[in-house]
Amino acid sequence: MSTNNLMIEEHGHLGQISLDRVASLNALSLEMIQGIQQQLALWADQTNIHAVLIRSNSPKAFCAGGDIRYLYDSYMNGKEDHQAYFQAEYEMLNSIRAYEKPIIVILDGYVLGGGFGLAQACHVLVSSEKSRFAMPETAIGFFPDVAATHFLSRLDDIGVYMATTGDQISASDALYLDLIDYHVPSEQLVQLEEELKNSKQLSKENIEQLIAKYITRPAESELSQNADLIRKHFGFESIDAIENSLENEQHNDAQPWALKIRNTLEQRSPIAKRISLQLQHLGRGLSLTQCMQIERHLQDVWFQHGDIVEGVRALIVDKDKQPKWQQSSPTLDKIMEEISI
Repeated sequence: MSTNNLMIEEHGHLGQISLDRVASLNALSLEMIQGIQQQLALWADQTNIHAVLIRSNSPKAFCAGGDIRYLYDSYMNGKEDHQAYFQAEYEMLNSIRAYEKPIIVILDGYVLGGGFGLAQACHVLVSSEKSRFAMPETAIGFFPDVAATHFLSRLDDIGVYMATTGDQISASDALYLDLIDYHVPSEQLVQLEEELKNSKQLSKENIEQLIAKYITRPAESELSQNADLIRKHFGFESIDAIENSLENEQHNDAQPWALKIRNTLEQRSPIAKRISLQLQHLGRGLSLTQCMQIERHLQDVWFQHGDIVEGVRALIVDKDKQPKWQQSSPTLDKIMEEISI
């Protein structure tokens, strides 16, 4: 059955949801989010369904994130649909995390933004070598949401680096950081899925034993080789201090990397990268629920007081790649000050 850009199938004891908005790299529409939520609710009461698999029909991406063009158009038309969208997305994420049956996700391509958050909410994460992961929100004047305040902050300074720059990391990096559970070669994924479909036992333990037959050692993590450099430069309390540190890197071998990262940060929204840094520091001491509550509060006011409208205009709508970022937002600064107390 195909509906709302989702392909819904049942194979023995496995319920399967395939993201099927291929032309948009599976950017999550409101209908897709609601469809996932509704289907999980249906399967929760079906005794014949023991586990759920979430996957993609796109050869390029698991999910490229949220449908930011829809959110932009809604806001520019004077509507507040973005608030309903985010509320539905967070309800879906909470439902996935709390689901009593195992939810497996298979990743084989881009895993970005909202797609990253969706994957992190699942119980068993399998990725091929083709996957690229990122929370790229600061590039459009937004902040890493969908619980990134929690799951990236657990990585300390590396989480700060990922949140503020939006840089992509590899599947090898994701495994190194424990952001995925298993690495399975792309050419083995079809066979793995077939085994899941035909399995008579789909408890989490049995699923993990089945996956274990396919796992391989990935290429060495490039990020692991730069981990000390990242910690050296991203352990400061302010964006200015981070950027100054990168600019003043003295080691010849490290200077090209530091310059590249410094240039990336220069292109990001000052508001977005500053608040993303604050959220990462704040998240280290908060529960998942608290992190998501803070994100929801910021989401509801960001379109009016942040840089996302200008970022989407410059990078997606007009494509002039010349965003005119604000230097500050008193409203957002006040909210962050109140949160931090």
